[in-house]
Amino acid sequence: MQDTVATVVERKDSDELISVQAGAMVAEAVAVMAERRIGAVLVMNEDGLVSGIFTERDLLTRVVHAGRDPQTTAISLVMTRDVRFVSPGTTVEAALSLMTLNRHRHLLVIDGPRVHGLVSIGDLVRQMIEHGEGRFEAAVRDAATGASG
Repeated sequence: MQDTVATVVERKDSDELISVQAGAMVAEAVAVMAERRIGAVLVMNEDGLVSGIFTERDLLTRVVHAGRDPQTTAISLVMTRDVRFVSPGTTVEAALSLMTLNRHRHLLVIDGPRVHGLVSIGDLVRQMIEHGEGRFEAAVRDAATGASG
């Protein structure tokens, strides 16, 4: 049986959804990302709905490269508005394929209006390595534990 992104969300260290308000400045979002050691934060509007995502790539291309001041640039001006998402029942393999094809590293997991979480490509790869049933996953687990064969 293939694992789903819902399983990945459940197994994450924290079920807390890390976000900033749309009116926040880039420097505030970067501080949260650095403190939490994460690569992205969701951007929430005043109604508590997801209005975008701000990632390390957004920081690099839309802030640093563009010469914007993180202290005075609103996150809403530089966030990615088109947040990619999957349903909780999406398989890990399908989510990884979507991420690879579209060249992004984070997926929102939603079911209707309910946000279940945010998963990174690292979360999905970790799930495959630690819990996958294929030859590749078994070989990686064996190598990590020092088993030979």
